Amino acid sequence: MNDDIKNELKASVDLAEWIRRDGVPLTGGPNEFKARCPFHEDGTPSFTVFHKDGAWAFHCFGCEAQGDIFEWVMRRQSLSFPQALRVVANAMGRLLPDAGERLYQPPEVKKAAAERERGPFRAEDFCALDPAGKPFAYLTQQRGLPVSLLTDYSVGQLVDGSAYSFAYKWRPPTWPANREKPMFEFCKVVDVERPQGKKVERRDPKGGKNILFGMESARVKEAAAAKGELVICEGEIDALSWAFYGYAAVSVPGGAKYLGWIDICWEWLQPFRKIHISFDEDGAGRAKVVEITTRLGIARTDIIRLPVKNKPVPAGGEPCLAEVRYKDINECLQAGVDVSVVMGCVSGAEVIKPDKLKDIYTFENAIWEKFHPSGTAQLGLLLPWGNWFGSSLKFRFRYGEVTVWTGYNKHGKSEVLNHCVIDLCWQGERALVCSLEVQAPVTYQKLIRMALGRRDVCGKEERAQFRERCLAPLGQKVWVYDAVGNADIEEVLQVMQYAYQRFGVRQFVLDSLMRFSGLDGEGQEIWNSQRAFMDRLIEFVQRNNVHVHLVAHSKKPGDRKGEAAIPRRYDVMGSSYITNLAFNVIVVWRNRAKQDKLEEIFQACTDRWISEHPTTAVPEWKRLLGGSPGRKQPEALRKYWDDMMATLRSLPEETVKEFLELVMLHDAYFIVDAQRGGDGDCPARHLWFHYDSLQFLEVSPWKDGDKRREPKAYVDTKITEIDEEF
Repeated sequence: MNDDIKNELKASVDLAEWIRRDGVPLTGGPNEFKARCPFHEDGTPSFTVFHKDGAWAFHCFGCEAQGDIFEWVMRRQSLSFPQALRVVANAMGRLLPDAGERLYQPPEVKKAAAERERGPFRAEDFCALDPAGKPFAYLTQQRGLPVSLLTDYSVGQLVDGSAYSFAYKWRPPTWPANREKPMFEFCKVVDVERPQGKKVERRDPKGGKNILFGMESARVKEAAAAKGELVICEGEIDALSWAFYGYAAVSVPGGAKYLGWIDICWEWLQPFRKIHISFDEDGAGRAKVVEITTRLGIARTDIIRLPVKNKPVPAGGEPCLAEVRYKDINECLQAGVDVSVVMGCVSGAEVIKPDKLKDIYTFENAIWEKFHPSGTAQLGLLLPWGNWFGSSLKFRFRYGEVTVWTGYNKHGKSEVLNHCVIDLCWQGERALVCSLEVQAPVTYQKLIRMALGRRDVCGKEERAQFRERCLAPLGQKVWVYDAVGNADIEEVLQVMQYAYQRFGVRQFVLDSLMRFSGLDGEGQEIWNSQRAFMDRLIEFVQRNNVHVHLVAHSKKPGDRKGEAAIPRRYDVMGSSYITNLAFNVIVVWRNRAKQDKLEEIFQACTDRWISEHPTTAVPEWKRLLGGSPGRKQPEALRKYWDDMMATLRSLPEETVKEFLELVMLHDAYFIVDAQRGGDGDCPARHLWFHYDSLQFLEVSPWKDGDKRREPKAYVDTKITEIDEEF
């Protein structure tokens, strides 16, 4: 192997630009760039491209991938080294000799630029087209090309008349202004005779840069000077055919699969304001046009689709079974397709738009649903509060979003969130709860109480029915991440990905933010870590079209109001990225003043009970907050309620009055503090806590009349009588 050629190629390639064109967004520069590694799941930019000691290289500190341009091509395209070597050589305009898997460069093949300019071939073997020869007849009669275009594009032939030739020549950007003669690169020689219908062609001489054919045509140079239009096609005869239809045209040197001409002719192509790509209507031609338009610039490049061969079916005629287009523009010329038809194809060329650039009509149905919704599928999933026609709040949980739940510590945000999760599960969702602050059995215990709408989910004697009545309803609806303490986000995301793929989980609860490693502290580094954390969550929800609920505590206020002041999204502990990058922010605030007053009344009830019933256990006064037991509750529980109410009434009248006023006050405040795609307002709702079910109700259980609410029983379970001890 000749290392000189390998080193020469490596030195001539700007690796950073090559990697950027391969779709990896690099930041930084000019001698060091960073990005997320394309070879593994990279949470932070650990991939580096750098220029040192005159050479480019890349290195990933995460997966340890490293190397030069050849290693990059081998990894990116799954190629062997010889194959990667040829890819790089082709891109840089170097034609390597055919030597199997070996690379060699015999000294006699190396040619100086001046020698190539003179033409390192036997000039006496070539001549102008002979009007009486076979090449002339083939090109003019069979291909339909006029003589004037053959002359303009420097089409010649071999002296013996066996082949015609296309001269590839150009003026490089560094060519001196006083040099009128263009640089000659090579001739493509094509035999007139085609054994078994196969074209036989070759380069003479071998080598030369992969430039475009026709760059020195008068028509093409005129279009370049006028900043006009250019057609790039797949063959030399196609370039001549496009010129016949009145367009400046050039052709690529090695067919559709070789794109090295883009790098070599980049500066030459810049003057053209519009470039049309016209490749053959077959698999090879169509496969590369999108890449070409992207590299040349989608704003000025489009793709020509040739006319359809099928003519309009006359009245009563047989319809065509399939649409068939002309293979190339020369086939159009030979078939006598009119100029106006070809011009129509050019004016109606296919435009490649950025994936994210869309017009208003793309979203016609979605916009219509915003004005006239026909269901919740387009709007998102409902909150637990409201009626059969939907939530009373203008808010929905939509797929592909992250919602941050915030509030002071011990203010009930996790309970409200769990209530919403249970309700979502009975809307058809499946959930994974990652509660890093509560053990898994406790999490499931609360969810079961919420699902059944009661505390007495099973009597002591009903252990045999416990699995069927309490566990089975949640068995295929809720999973938990069994860990308490700090966790690594990458490990949790792997479990989340598995839960989505294996069980179809689409609701994910992460409770709470500060339990994830590396996110606490201060300074810019922590801010960057928290931003990367949010980026990972957003990438996860949008890739899988799911919803993540992230719990983040609010800072404790430092003023006199203390926790009586309702926190907002900008009070979240951590950087502003947590709430700024989230799609929704929900604040849950607990009415501590009410709770403190009730605790005083409950203590008075306890004192009275002990004095009157010294041998009987003190009732759980908090169960009063749920209102009287419903008609479906056991008689023993009703007796339990009556005893508590009798104790309350035995207190001073002003205490009873205060109690009745307090229970009508809300226990919590649910605020949608921010939502993307909302109306700009902050919908909010007062909620009342139901102790037995752990649910939050939108109307006080003590309110009389039709507006009174009881906890919803998501699971219809028959419970046997329970004893007074329970």
